[in-house]
Amino acid sequence: MDFLGALSELVDSPKETLENPCGIDLSRPGLAGYAVGTLSIFVFLRMDSLVPPGIFSFLAMLTAVLAVNLFFSAIIHLFLEMTGASGSAFRLFSLFGVGEFVWMLLLPFGFLAKFGYLNYFFWFSLCFVIIPIVRIIFVRRLYFVSNNKALLAVWLPYAGSAAALMAAFIYAIVWMVWLII
Repeated sequence: MDFLGALSELVDSPKETLENPCGIDLSRPGLAGYAVGTLSIFVFLRMDSLVPPGIFSFLAMLTAVLAVNLFFSAIIHLFLEMTGASGSAFRLFSLFGVGEFVWMLLLPFGFLAKFGYLNYFFWFSLCFVIIPIVRIIFVRRLYFVSNNKALLAVWLPYAGSAAALMAAFIYAIVWMVWLII
């Protein structure tokens, strides 16, 4: 099935598409979603000159997004496999890419914010909250788990990353204090 056919099948009948284990191939729509989502974030941040211009900045951002999402989908898959749910890590990674199409909402919001009608931070935060909600829906439908288990599975990598960043921040503060004294 081609790219647009896979996306239309997912939009028209999401439950049947996600619950069919040998269903449509979502690898191309997933990778396109990662590219479009990252491009949307890049353009949104570039409107306010928050990232350097150029293709290499975009490619570095795309590589980071792909690596983080691959890691997160692997952690979520391992957690769900340990709890007895069966599914495909590659399909989960592809579905996370399809969910990245939500970042396209940033482009019109960015233009309106540039004209002073909207707030940058509010709309970026809103899209940042919508992404985990979409991922929870995908995990729930792909692995046949409850809402609570899907919520726990999706938020565990975020919580682990936040804990690691907090530990690094505290270590940096301790190191700076030790350096000064």
